[in-house]
Amino acid sequence: MQSPCHYATHWIIKCKIAYSCSIKISASLSGLPTAIMPLLRSFARSLRRLYRTLPLLTLLAASFFLPAQAVNAIDQTFPVRLSRDEHLLLEQVVCGQKYGVAAADIDARAFDAKAGKANYADVRCRPHARLRDQPLYYVAQCARADNQWSCGQAELETIVALKERKLRIRPGTVEPAVAYDAISKVSTYGYFQGNSIDAALQSTCNMGMGKTADLIEISCQRWSVTVSFWCPASPQNSACPRVIYMAERQ
Repeated sequence: MQSPCHYATHWIIKCKIAYSCSIKISASLSGLPTAIMPLLRSFARSLRRLYRTLPLLTLLAASFFLPAQAVNAIDQTFPVRLSRDEHLLLEQVVCGQKYGVAAADIDARAFDAKAGKANYADVRCRPHARLRDQPLYYVAQCARADNQWSCGQAELETIVALKERKLRIRPGTVEPAVAYDAISKVSTYGYFQGNSIDAALQSTCNMGMGKTADLIEISCQRWSVTVSFWCPASPQNSACPRVIYMAERQ
């Protein structure tokens, strides 16, 4: 059985923006027991205050221990149309200032169907390069608090052309070409301990280097997969890199 820290590692890879997570926590408290609502509201406010002073990793580790109802608030969102000024602001902050490209898409969302303003927005920049004939581009999530927008650090994203579909991945700390090739290979392996690898690889997959240089951690929606590039001496037709761990998060 894996320790809670192992699962926390996969959650950390998947959730990158602690500030917006704290806003999602606040918005999801209505379904929780009344007795613990003040405590969780206070914790969410603390996350927002700490966002500007503590490392992102610490905040994400803390968010792992919150109830699933709070974390899954993103599933209850509604599209919102940004004003022209807001659109230009997010485009410039995420794409223009550092990368010199325009925004390809900004998906703004609110937690209330009747809300006139967005709570957060996913920003996708236009491609700046190509990898394996697929576009390379940056994405970031921005959150609004008290009429102010704050954006997390942009992440590199690309598309892996699988056999019958396309999969969005974010290489993270993995070299992009290595990440692309690893996903391409393991997607063809079939099953690992009775679980379909291909079915587990659903957009968007976040990736990161593991505890040792030969390990890559992959987190795709509900599934966590660990891939190892350490392959014992074996026949040439053996799969490498190897899938050594796979689990579905509840």
